Amino acid sequence: MGKRFKWILLTIIGIIVIYFVGKAAFGKKDTGEKVAVEKAAKRSIIETVTASGQIYPEVEVKISPDIAGEVVELNVMEGDSVRKGQVLARIFADIYALQRDEASSQVNQSQATVANSEAALEALNANLTLAKQAYDRNKSLFDQQVISKSELEQFESTMRSAQANYNAAQQNIRSLKAGVTSAQTGLTRANKDLGRTTLVAPMDGVISSLKVKRGERVAGNNFNVGTEMMTVADMSILEVRVDVGENDIVKVNLGDSVDVEVDAYNNRKFKGVVKEIASSTKSSTGLTTTTNDVTNYEVRIRLDRASYQ
Repeated sequence: MGKRFKWILLTIIGIIVIYFVGKAAFGKKDTGEKVAVEKAAKRSIIETVTASGQIYPEVEVKISPDIAGEVVELNVMEGDSVRKGQVLARIFADIYALQRDEASSQVNQSQATVANSEAALEALNANLTLAKQAYDRNKSLFDQQVISKSELEQFESTMRSAQANYNAAQQNIRSLKAGVTSAQTGLTRANKDLGRTTLVAPMDGVISSLKVKRGERVAGNNFNVGTEMMTVADMSILEVRVDVGENDIVKVNLGDSVDVEVDAYNNRKFKGVVKEIASSTKSSTGLTTTTNDVTNYEVRIRLDRASYQ
């Protein structure tokens, strides 16, 4: 009796457990949230790299004089718009103007000397022609035994002398013409030096920096690096230069799209594209990378003009 009761009790407990498990699995109503189901497909995985930097004009030209001297004329201020060929400044030019005048005078003098020598050459050529004609006539007379050999030799000597004078005059004119060429080269150089005293804008743009004042002396590029007087920037094309760490640089490729947030514009977003990735590295201090330094690569991003104009 007792054993039979135990089995009945175990059977009842077993039925109760199965019931509650089944209730939990099958009897409970579906109260879960519905989710959208989509067919599996290939898609691009987008990796994002964040970096900070500064905006620069893509094209900047530093203006330095070719000659040393005093700034006697300064026609622009920082922030001014300029056109290509516009006169920006002039360097004291008196000495170069004097050299130009001297070179010009030398050219004129050399050309006048050549002209006079060429006129003299024509006279010598006429004398040579007469001497040859006289010799030919007397040679005929000598052949006819009308005159003696000594008389013929006098005419021959006169002809040879006239020929020598003519040849010497020709050589002299060649030398004088070489002198004219040299003088013209000097004049060209003097004009070039004088032209270097005037600094003009190499392109349309804006004076992004001005580092000299009227009356200051500047060094030229003749023998060393000249004084950087100003910078002309093309503001129509802008770029962002950012430093990307070595762990992230592998994720950056030429042509990648970029969103640029600018603090000065309340974090307004501008569109851009990666146009250049530095092949060399630089450390966080701007020096060559050392063992424990953070290695960065400069990445240049061209801003889409439509997003900021």
